[in-house]
Amino acid sequence: MRTVQKDIVAKYLAVYAEPEAKLGIRLQRHAEHVLVIPAQAESISLLDGYRRAFATVSKQGERTLCIVVVNSTDTHDSLVQQRNDALVHALRTQGKASPLHQNGEAPCWCVETPEYDLVVLDRNSDGYQLPFGQGVGLARKIGCDFALSALHKGLNSSPLIHMTDCDVRLPSDYFNVTVPRSCAALTYRFTHKASGNDQVDNAHAQYEAYLRYYVLGLRHAGSAYAFHTIGSCIAVTPTAYAAVRGVPKRQAGEDFYLLNKLAKVGHVRTSNNSPLTIQARTSRRVPFGTGQATNDIIRNGSTYKIYNPRIFDLLKAWCRALEAINDASVHSASKIVQHRAVSALDVIDRPHLRAALIAIGVPEALTTAAAQSPQPTIRQKWLADWFDAFRTLKLVHALRKTGLPDIPWFLAIRNASFCRSAIAKKHVEGANTTDAFKICQRLALLEEEC
Repeated sequence: MRTVQKDIVAKYLAVYAEPEAKLGIRLQRHAEHVLVIPAQAESISLLDGYRRAFATVSKQGERTLCIVVVNSTDTHDSLVQQRNDALVHALRTQGKASPLHQNGEAPCWCVETPEYDLVVLDRNSDGYQLPFGQGVGLARKIGCDFALSALHKGLNSSPLIHMTDCDVRLPSDYFNVTVPRSCAALTYRFTHKASGNDQVDNAHAQYEAYLRYYVLGLRHAGSAYAFHTIGSCIAVTPTAYAAVRGVPKRQAGEDFYLLNKLAKVGHVRTSNNSPLTIQARTSRRVPFGTGQATNDIIRNGSTYKIYNPRIFDLLKAWCRALEAINDASVHSASKIVQHRAVSALDVIDRPHLRAALIAIGVPEALTTAAAQSPQPTIRQKWLADWFDAFRTLKLVHALRKTGLPDIPWFLAIRNASFCRSAIAKKHVEGANTTDAFKICQRLALLEEEC
């Protein structure tokens, strides 16, 4: 690492890293790649999803460091803790295991296997369980902090800290990735594998269609935050990771907030590698996300509804109007930018955008942005950081409340100018499971065309 980069990482490790980070410097072997996985109530079969990627690296004469953070909180029932105990034991018996922890430290072992090294971090045993409410975010942060410490010490030379989940199968070329200049993070392309349970698969396909629809809608609008925020598909550069103070310690949504922060210190790019495969399944590990959304769609039984496509047309008018702040005075900035935005819309849509902008505090933000500096680049940077992925989502929700309610997912995709081509003319509103997965595939192709 360069000196400046090392300083950023050193400060993070000294001030913001979790205690497990210091265990990373006790590794005895060097690796060229690193992968972090939070695991809860899983079986040893989770490793099957990563073996192809590990084997490719091994054939190239390199090694991978795979860090599994087995975790629970004291609110989980005994069955979760028992399954975690069994997983820790199974992982430790994959090869020659050596303890990295000392008295009073979280149990941790390094397991040497022929093709890769495995670190097993036990945050499940009594006295080492995670605090309630921090869940998967803290588990990811613990693993990433361990990896960052090993990188800083020179025990790993990976250009990226990769993170994924237990329901994923990595492609063989997963680690063969080039990190673009000024890149803070990469997101991997993904596809879902049907489980064979029609009810689960149909719900999962509908939610995936929404995820892709939302990203395509943001791209249509010209948003700088038009990328997927899925924890199993993220890889971060070590310096950027340290600069944003690691993974947010949240029970859910940590992936969204991590990428939101990373996009402010560098670019978030999409990898050209083969897509990874996510197994369709339900989950109650976190209060929202893919697994929980699948549960909700199954439970509700009614037509799944998503954002009205008109919302993204209004968002597009807003994003295009932001450049009007460049030459505006501090006192006129808010009026000029908002006028530019609404004047591009039909009369019927103008009240929706005006009300939504006020609801999320845009008038005050525009005045503040203009007061930062007379330089357009400084104003635009401030606005881009303020109107980030979180406030973009707030604006979408505010627009929905003004009288643009959600509509059935199939109709939304069919009516949206930015993705209607994913719907074949022969399809009818009652799309079956196979059709839903095919629609997802077509939406994925549209993403690649952008």
